[in-house]
Amino acid sequence: MSLSPDVRAVAFDLDDTFWDCAPAIERAESILNDWLAREAPEVLERHAAVPMLERRQATLDAQPALASDVSALRKRMLAELFREAKHDHALSEEAYKVFYKARSEVVLYEGVIPLLDALRPRYRVAAITNGNADLQQIGIADRFDIVLRATLEVPAKPDTAMFSQALDHFNLGPQAMVHVGDSPTTDVAGAQAAGVAAVWFNQSGRAWSGPAPAPEYTVTSIPELRTLLLG
Repeated sequence: MSLSPDVRAVAFDLDDTFWDCAPAIERAESILNDWLAREAPEVLERHAAVPMLERRQATLDAQPALASDVSALRKRMLAELFREAKHDHALSEEAYKVFYKARSEVVLYEGVIPLLDALRPRYRVAAITNGNADLQQIGIADRFDIVLRATLEVPAKPDTAMFSQALDHFNLGPQAMVHVGDSPTTDVAGAQAAGVAAVWFNQSGRAWSGPAPAPEYTVTSIPELRTLLLG
């Protein structure tokens, strides 16, 4: 299995492609709760009264556009909690900062940084993410030529907008880029809809059952991905 010689750029998903996202989010929720217990216990009481997924869905039902921007969604949920508790709104912004810093304390999969460093002489490199991790804090921001994130203005994958932005930035056609990601829906289907070949990062070795045609390439580890991209 080898890449087409036409490929000149590689785009990467981030959450669950370069690190395990769930532990970071769970830890961030715990740190936020500890902070609320100290700074705004009445807010924590309301926070604990309604399951996070239920509150998230209620917020999205009221403002569906927030689905594309996880930062804006989190800020809105916290603002609502502080407003319900009749607490200082400015403190809700501080609460978000506490959560966001902890959310960005991820553990990179072994080999990610050497892979990114090895790619730069050969490829243009992009990040295309529906998430919001702070790449400066993680220490990999300078490994990308461009970082594209879903926002209120830029729709989330599988919409093709961010793939098109990356191609425009690199002045390349779709055949000259591949996209690497773990999600059959947002990464594989999104890339294919943009005409970009997909590399499915399938660590668990699942059988393909995605909503799109099978990915052009499948890898199960960072070393296998490195072999595909660099030979």
